[in-house]
Amino acid sequence: MMQRGKCRSPLYHRLLLSLILSISASLLLITITNQHQNPFLSITETNNIADRTVLFIRTAQNCQSRLKYLLESWIPKDLSKQSNIYLITDKILNSANVTIFNSFRNVIETNCPSTHDGFDLCCKTAHEFDAYYSLTKINSNLEWMCRFDDDQYVNVDNLYKYLSQMNSSKPYYIGRTSINKRLTTPKDNRTYTFATYGAGVCYSHTLLKQLRPHVHVNVLPRRCVNRSLSDDVYMGYLIELIVNVSLTPVNDLLHSHLEILDKSFRRYSLNDLARMITFGFAWDRYTLDWLPIIHHLIEFTKQDQYEAADHLWFFLRNYEKEHPQNLTNKYDQSCTSYERLRNKTLLLKNKTTIKKTTKKIIK
Repeated sequence: MMQRGKCRSPLYHRLLLSLILSISASLLLITITNQHQNPFLSITETNNIADRTVLFIRTAQNCQSRLKYLLESWIPKDLSKQSNIYLITDKILNSANVTIFNSFRNVIETNCPSTHDGFDLCCKTAHEFDAYYSLTKINSNLEWMCRFDDDQYVNVDNLYKYLSQMNSSKPYYIGRTSINKRLTTPKDNRTYTFATYGAGVCYSHTLLKQLRPHVHVNVLPRRCVNRSLSDDVYMGYLIELIVNVSLTPVNDLLHSHLEILDKSFRRYSLNDLARMITFGFAWDRYTLDWLPIIHHLIEFTKQDQYEAADHLWFFLRNYEKEHPQNLTNKYDQSCTSYERLRNKTLLLKNKTTIKKTTKKIIK
């Protein structure tokens, strides 16, 4: 009997172990299944919305040194993680540009003019739409197109969480209202508003289908110029008055470099930084060195290192407050077109000062 008992003991333990493992596996399966039932918390769902969203970042040959700040912050350096990110530029001129572009998986050279005027911007906008329509031939599951500028920080996790709550089968025009006052058409006094491109704009695939006849590369730039409107203003006119779809404003989550209240980041709390989707960096107030700093702060919060993030943010805000001269006569040296604009502005100010001084002397 004792011998028979000894023989059963290993089998008994093996059966018991198998039973425990089976129960554990079942519990794990139930947990995973329950996670997938929540579309807002599930990591898999976030990854899916990323696969159904294409992101365009507009840059220019005069501003391509900005791209290193994107790679140091919100755009992953791993090319395999850039599958839905596309750079839109005018020209790639030299070896330095080629080197930085090698760090990006998808680059579209439009050959649009590089003057940063109305036609140039509308030309690139048209190519953004053209690229989206081309991508839909490869991936019919695309639901969202979002576009940003190269001087923006984008919290893509927050973007995907927001989009996952929206129904892309409806025509959505999502962005930050640029100005409080609605614009009026000169002929019939109809009014419309528009989302500033400097804060980022997203379009649902349903709206994009309606826009297709109006945003062709041979149509959109010409109509922008004919109406003397910038690209984002013209898009507001087109969507609200021609397509008859209203803007969905997300002013608390999307931020541009045009905001008057954004003269200092001190007005933002750490919680503000963690929940927002975009930040804009005004070329005359903040250099893009701030972009990776904001990224590190947000990454701290994602890792639940709130104490470290809080200390760093407290130090940065106080440092800026105690050194106001750092906000004076600053400009974004990563974009040569802004440097030329700044020099023209300073020259105009000097000429005005000289004229005023001369008049006083004459009097």
